Amino acid sequence: MKPLVVGIAGGSASGKTTLTSALTEYLREDTPSHSVEVFPLDRYFYRGAPGGPRFKSPSTGEDLPDNNHPNSADNTKLVADLDQLCESPDAPEIVILEGLMLLHVPEIRSRIALKLFIQLDGDLRAIRRLLRDMKGGRGSTDPEWIATYYRECAREGHNNYVEPSKRYADLIIPGDAPTHRSAILVAGAIRSLLNETYIRNIS
Repeated sequence: MKPLVVGIAGGSASGKTTLTSALTEYLREDTPSHSVEVFPLDRYFYRGAPGGPRFKSPSTGEDLPDNNHPNSADNTKLVADLDQLCESPDAPEIVILEGLMLLHVPEIRSRIALKLFIQLDGDLRAIRRLLRDMKGGRGSTDPEWIATYYRECAREGHNNYVEPSKRYADLIIPGDAPTHRSAILVAGAIRSLLNETYIRNIS
C-alpha cells in the first residue's frame, strides 16, 4: 500500500512541531507499531535564497524575505519529493507533513489523506513565537525585531492564507490542549484510515 499522508497545518507557534513529535513517537511505539516519516515544510523554505518572495518593512524600509507567503517554500520540489517517497518500495506506512501552508497550496493538499489544523489564539501564538525566537536559531534574537516582523509579515500571512485554509481540515485541534491527548485522538483517526485502506485493497 502507498503511505497514508497526514498533514498538520496551523499558524506560526501554534504547536505543529510539538504535536508532530508526540504523534510520531506514539505511532512508532503503538501496538502494532507503525513506520512513520516526518516531512517538514520548513525543509523547503527559501529563507531569503533566490526564488523566494520578499517584502519591504513599512516601519524600517528594510527588504526582507517573506516566510509567510504560499510561495515562501519550493512547493514544486516538495511535491516531487513526496511523490517519489510514496512510490518508493521502501516507503513508510505513514508520512506526516507539517507546515504553515499545507492546506492552502492545492498541489500539496490534494495529496493529504488526513488534514489537521491546529487552532490557537493569535496573542498566544505571538508570545510563543517571541519566546522561541529569542532563544536563537531562527534569525534575529532581538525582541523588537521579532515583534515587528510578526506584526508586518507573519500576522498578515496568517490572516490571508493560513487561517482561511482551515476550512479544508478534517480535524481542528486546539493548540493549548494537552499534547498527549491530541496525539491519541489523531492516532485513532489514522488507525481507522489505515484499516479502511487495507479493507479496500483486499476487497
